[in-house]
Amino acid sequence: MKYRYLKNLRDINAHKCSDLSKLKRTKPSFQSKAAYRDWCGEPTTDHVFYSTIEGRTPSKRVSNDNPPRMIYGVVADYDAPVNWASIDDDLAVKFNSNKPTWRSKTQSGFLRLVWEFKEPVPIEPEMFDTFMKHMVVKLRLDKCFAGFDTSSLRASQYFELGGDWVQTNGALEPSVIQSVVIKAASERPPQSFDTSIPMDIVAAEMNSRFPNRWVGDFDVGARGPLFWLDDGITRDGCQVVEDGIVCYSDRAGKGFMSWRDIFGPQFVKDYEEKKLSGLLDEYWFNGRSFFKVLYESAVAIPKEQLVLELRQAGFSPKQKKGQALSEVDTAVLTISNQNRIAEIAPVVFCKDRVVTYQGHRILNCANVNPVQPDVDGCPSKWPFLNKWLGQLFVNSGERPTLDYFYSWLQRFYLAVLGREFVQGHALLLVGPTNKGKSLLSNRVISGLVGGYADASDYLSGQTKFNKDLGRVATWVIDDTTSAASFQDQRKATELIKRAVANPRVEYQAKYADSLSIPWTGRVVMSLNMDINSLAVIPSLDSSNRDKLMALKVCDNATSKFPRNSILEKTIEEELPYFAKFLCDWEIPSDIEGDSRFGVKSFIDSTIEEAAYDNSSRSTVAELVEFFVKRCRDLNEDLSFWTGTLTEFQVAVHEFNNGRNVGQSNNLEFVRRGMATLEEAGKNNPNLRPVFSKGKGGGKIWEISLDSSYDIDVMTQTSPASAMTV
Repeated sequence: MKYRYLKNLRDINAHKCSDLSKLKRTKPSFQSKAAYRDWCGEPTTDHVFYSTIEGRTPSKRVSNDNPPRMIYGVVADYDAPVNWASIDDDLAVKFNSNKPTWRSKTQSGFLRLVWEFKEPVPIEPEMFDTFMKHMVVKLRLDKCFAGFDTSSLRASQYFELGGDWVQTNGALEPSVIQSVVIKAASERPPQSFDTSIPMDIVAAEMNSRFPNRWVGDFDVGARGPLFWLDDGITRDGCQVVEDGIVCYSDRAGKGFMSWRDIFGPQFVKDYEEKKLSGLLDEYWFNGRSFFKVLYESAVAIPKEQLVLELRQAGFSPKQKKGQALSEVDTAVLTISNQNRIAEIAPVVFCKDRVVTYQGHRILNCANVNPVQPDVDGCPSKWPFLNKWLGQLFVNSGERPTLDYFYSWLQRFYLAVLGREFVQGHALLLVGPTNKGKSLLSNRVISGLVGGYADASDYLSGQTKFNKDLGRVATWVIDDTTSAASFQDQRKATELIKRAVANPRVEYQAKYADSLSIPWTGRVVMSLNMDINSLAVIPSLDSSNRDKLMALKVCDNATSKFPRNSILEKTIEEELPYFAKFLCDWEIPSDIEGDSRFGVKSFIDSTIEEAAYDNSSRSTVAELVEFFVKRCRDLNEDLSFWTGTLTEFQVAVHEFNNGRNVGQSNNLEFVRRGMATLEEAGKNNPNLRPVFSKGKGGGKIWEISLDSSYDIDVMTQTSPASAMTV
């Protein structure tokens, strides 16, 4: 038994003593209790004020700065008279087998009892009061004699030596003390500063490092040996709590061993990093809302749900000693700081969960799932698609149109499959109704790449909200809506050109700020062979035609299909094999394009004629022909007319008796048309030469009046020449 004592109550040094009964100290007589208290606090007093509690620094008195670490016994004061003549008999009756080791008499003449422990008990400061509370119950300290002084159980309490020391029993057995430690540990277990580690992970680590040292289940409340000490002692010496081991034996050196103490800091660090990394892969914050990655996408969740899910994942909502935040609070703060994003948006062509684009971190919520290719791409595995596609397109070039389609589609499919930013042409499918144009765009093309969205309203400028469009790789404009949506060919041309040429799109949901995201999908446009639909065909000037793949569907292409349920099932079953065929497809060398689009543009001659007929170039070309014939009527020897566009407009007006001819009064319309004519004539010698000169304030235009270029005597069937670019 170790006692620690002070020489006076101002002393900060704790001296060691094994038997207080042998210490002989005299003390003066006191006239009053106050005089006695003053004497106890005098720095010059040399007496004995003892304790059964040892602090973290054993040589110093127990205090807030030196909390308890070891308990050697329990002292109980009773501030009430007792029958000293029968005291020993009373002790035997009241305490039975747990009689105190010593009894003594206090300065006031009252009873003081001391229970020494046969083995000291290591204790953690946070467990001390709970331990003492259960010792009171175990020993019935508050039931046996009147006047029990609860302050005698304080860790910082020191007792004056007193007198009349009499030994009444031996020291308390360890089993008695252990039962109290078990209850205290269950009620108020110590906590570590570390993240709580699931018990199954701890158990696996223990069995790995210290095999066969622990018998039975390793879980909270289980008792066993000090398994990390290889001293051959196998009796129970500890109890498992959530954050570590509560120790009964002083062999452990302290009352609580955290998992860090037992397994080392690296074990704890590895677990915390793994736990936190999983957390940071799953939750994100944009300054307003939290998001959770769910089913390969991301959804907004309220903070309350985040907290519940963190608790479910093992993060404690309780604030541990010495920590300003709980594990849950720390996790929420970590997510807010480390997983900060500018916004959540789909980035279809990227595998990364977080995409940094134009200085913004974007949480990628894209969940496009392209068809996975089968191992066999033989056409016999996709007979319906093979037969149908083989007869679908008009061949108007040197190479089968289908080769262009396969090449275009392969580049698109592989880009989606590999999540790569790869640009490609917009695809125009032009032909009669009921031939499968929508089937091709909505089921085959879009089926391969994971879906489509109707882009009619957006590309026609009727709405700026394109949230749904950003989630898919294919923007479809169906032949049932195209004519109605695109009344302005110029607007349609510009919007389609922008969608193709710009490797990004302004992603904007309702009630949210616009966000620029990378996007290199495809626009697929279906058009019928009627005047209204053909008017939608984008103009084919040099700035635009290289961005288009325009394929003509055969007039005699099959229009007989199985009923929808069978048709869709057939396509679904054949697409994986078709996908493999595309993966293995080799783009013919003569139609390979540059790195931008990979495949040369192809525009069917019929479509080119329709585009010309419905363009401002065609309208202005007719206006020029009207003008040329009137000029020759006035002067048949004149070879060229020269002047400004304003002068051209005035002349046309005069030639028509002061009335406008079509849109001749629209200077901007005339300017665009003349510019197109000029450009087309550079590459087509059959077109009437039109030239412009000058810069800065304006241009002078020169128009050939040669009758050989008159439309009614031209030998060429159309202004279109080359089909491939």
